[in-house]
Amino acid sequence: MIPLQEIVVHTDKNAFFQVHLVKPTDAAPFSIEVFVDDSELSPPFRSKLPLPPQQFTCATDAFEHALTLVMEYSAKHGYSITLINNPCNCEFLSEQEQQAVVEKAGLSLQVQVNES
Repeated sequence: MIPLQEIVVHTDKNAFFQVHLVKPTDAAPFSIEVFVDDSELSPPFRSKLPLPPQQFTCATDAFEHALTLVMEYSAKHGYSITLINNPCNCEFLSEQEQQAVVEKAGLSLQVQVNES
């Protein structure tokens, strides 16, 4: 199984994102996948956001890029990000490391781990 860290980002509308930080081997760089589930659109929309192939040297850079994509999509559709949760622990980025990225992005949220 390929190691990944899932980070779920919720909005104030019926939209949420699943961000995957992926690192296939210890020697491999990080990559990201970002899925959006948007029930506000008609018909409801679920898809992987199109991303050019890109690799990151560290998990922080990967998360920063993914969060930027989530914020751009949310702004385009008039959504506000309300929750960032790690439903299955923090394989690569700790809660504190994520919090630093979230604050750097200008979001006033507390990153959560294993919350339902």
